[in-house]
Amino acid sequence: MLLPKRLSLLLVLVCVWTTPTLAADPATIRVGTPDQSAGPTPSGGIGITTLLAGKQLFEEEFAKDGIKIEWTFFKGAGPAVNEALANKQLDFVYLGDLAAIIGRASGLATRFLVPVRGNNAYLAVAKDSNISRLEDLKGKRLTVFKGTAYQLVLDRALAKVGLTERDLQVVNLDWSAASAALAAKQLDANWAGLQAVTLQERGLATIALSARELGREYTVQSGFLAREEFINDHPGIVQRLVNVVVKAELQLSQPEHLEEFISFASQRSGIPATLGRVEYGGEDLKFRFSPLIDDFVVESFRTGVEQAKELNLVRKTFDVGAWLEPKFVNKAVADLKLEDYWPRFDKQGRPEEK
Repeated sequence: MLLPKRLSLLLVLVCVWTTPTLAADPATIRVGTPDQSAGPTPSGGIGITTLLAGKQLFEEEFAKDGIKIEWTFFKGAGPAVNEALANKQLDFVYLGDLAAIIGRASGLATRFLVPVRGNNAYLAVAKDSNISRLEDLKGKRLTVFKGTAYQLVLDRALAKVGLTERDLQVVNLDWSAASAALAAKQLDANWAGLQAVTLQERGLATIALSARELGREYTVQSGFLAREEFINDHPGIVQRLVNVVVKAELQLSQPEHLEEFISFASQRSGIPATLGRVEYGGEDLKFRFSPLIDDFVVESFRTGVEQAKELNLVRKTFDVGAWLEPKFVNKAVADLKLEDYWPRFDKQGRPEEK
């Protein structure tokens, strides 16, 4: 049966009005991450972002589309990245857990897409120090870069032995200032990443312990996020970004590529290759470089949100399950036929039985 012309026109208009309009591809994808270099070239230290940026893996993926990649490495670490996100100056970012949590709790509309887990934290102490255990920190002057993931694992580690930041004299310094202060013996200890180990390499401090020795749940979790608006406007581009990250994690999870990666990242970052071997040596690389959002990741961030609230670092909590978005990783893993490659890990970081 033929419809009246007016009704046909009305149906056409309704279809036009109700069909979602896909946003045009961006001319540039803006990627941000904290600068963790020890030399003149900004980088992500001996970590995955150094591989992605240094090898131009995103650029390679989007070259055929004429889409440029703009990397920004922030000296101000996580807080500076969050500020740029708030000003819509970034689309896709790599952040440690605390900065990501603070941003979301403060109202930043982000979604967490791909985890990078198990980064170590180290306690560096003055060479003549008698500090060898967490308990020995009571009353001592310790520095940590507040607002970064290292503060979160510091407080988690202190709680393990019945201490809080109030039991110490905690000073907020960035990595460079903290290293200088500890080397000058103006402080008793520094809690940080591989930057702390550089002091031991230079004979200026001693590593008393590391987070890894306490258990995987005391290590630093981090990962890739994107603004919700960017995800909604460009889901296909987000999928391609995640695909590149998953492929990079696949490469890094294979022991035969580890030394090549450490050497490359060392040259880019200025961090000695020996420190990369300290960080990854003896590790289960399928744990360190698993992109799966499993129980370990969910519990780590859930605990992190609760900690941040208890420490008054955020005013309110949020639903971690609704924030974590596994569909992009799951599709990448399925498309690459890697469903059986990475084990899933439980809340304590132990492989789950299939």
